Amino acid sequence: MRTVKEFTVDIVRNPPISFPLIGLFQLLWLFGTIWSDRHEPFPDVVWLEVLWMAGYTFFWIAVCDLRKWGAIGYIAITVLNASLYLGGRYGKVPRDYVSDMLLIDILFSGFLVFYYKKFR
Repeated sequence: MRTVKEFTVDIVRNPPISFPLIGLFQLLWLFGTIWSDRHEPFPDVVWLEVLWMAGYTFFWIAVCDLRKWGAIGYIAITVLNASLYLGGRYGKVPRDYVSDMLLIDILFSGFLVFYYKKFR
């Protein structure tokens, strides 16, 4: 069992440098989303964006630890988001259900596919 300090050192030193930087970006975007939605009542549909970002951030932290399940989870949540986006584009799903970072998440998923063999 690793301590928090060992875990933090591992997720910064083991992966390529872009992974922790993307993780920091995800974390800052999560906090920014929470900050921008703080005036909305909690069970509102606007808070789905925070849920998306929390999922992306959770899986990306696992990616920084070089875990395959983190990469698979991140790609799966991106595919779900893309399918909801396409459903919203054709009027089947409300537009509020889709994350604002879809194109960036597709790009990050491409990085994961490229580095997938290095995960454990």
